[in-house]
Amino acid sequence: MSRSRLVVFISMLVVGLGSLAAVGAVYLDPARAAVGPLPPEGLLLPADARFVAGLDVKRFTASPFYKRFRAQARPEALRDLEEKTGIVPERDVDQVLVAGRPEGGPAAGVAIALGSFDTYKLGRSIETGSKRKATARTIEGFTAYVFDEGGKGPGAVAFIDRQTLVMGSLPAVEAALRSRSQGAVPLKSNAGLMALLERVKPGATFWMVGDQSLLSNLPGSVPGPGGGAPVTLPALQSLIVTGDLDPVVSLSITGDTPDGESAQNLANILNGFVGLLALQAAQKPELKDLATAISVSTEANHVLVSARFPYELLEALQATPGAAAQTGPAPPAP
Repeated sequence: MSRSRLVVFISMLVVGLGSLAAVGAVYLDPARAAVGPLPPEGLLLPADARFVAGLDVKRFTASPFYKRFRAQARPEALRDLEEKTGIVPERDVDQVLVAGRPEGGPAAGVAIALGSFDTYKLGRSIETGSKRKATARTIEGFTAYVFDEGGKGPGAVAFIDRQTLVMGSLPAVEAALRSRSQGAVPLKSNAGLMALLERVKPGATFWMVGDQSLLSNLPGSVPGPGGGAPVTLPALQSLIVTGDLDPVVSLSITGDTPDGESAQNLANILNGFVGLLALQAAQKPELKDLATAISVSTEANHVLVSARFPYELLEALQATPGAAAQTGPAPPAP
């Protein structure tokens, strides 16, 4: 992976969860227990979700990463949220949660945000200040603001109370409000994701869990190290990602494979690419620190990837002269 693309990839990974979320929240009875990093409110997320992600907005925006890389780190979705609703994420939002399905569809995703909202002022802002026309509707006893009603993909925002709102596609918001009015907790019936969530320790700045469908678009093979013969990648059954941004950018990735042999094979492939970075350090000294920042190991059928990127390393990679010119434009964010 080229240096410029690597910097873009790391930045995308760190803020991608915020880009996916950056939008809404729903209030549930606090007596309902949290699961791993998921607060009780998150149990309102849809039962058919194939991934769930969360971002601690307060820790994210207070981090050295955000201060140093704000121009790249503030997702477009945060700007859209502020423009449509008048919410200032850095000030008003504490946490965002999002769930969805990789295959998409009209009701594929819904987001939950927890924070402190002036619902009257924000409601007026949505109705009069948004560039996209919003129509107020009552859904299951809650006031919802529908964007692009009558279009192919209308979206909606609904305030549950002064601490919570839900936002996403109109069908997804309708389903969430219906569940809330009935006292239902849809996500609790998704045994697969619940089991993954139980393995995640609370406290990370961002996290994500997903089943095998989240990985369905990954290639079945990749070019071998040094341009060798293609290497077949063992199948992954699920993925867990957690990360923090202080004092360095740290990532912890756990991939579940069918068995211990598959886990070892995948770990060997990943270690091969890390070793290639080390070999290239003679021509590109900055890659030496990059190679030592990544470690790969196995535990039973789990592949464990740990990475710690000092901010100085990211800045050095980003500032390398001619990197972008040598490798061409970076890929667009998903």
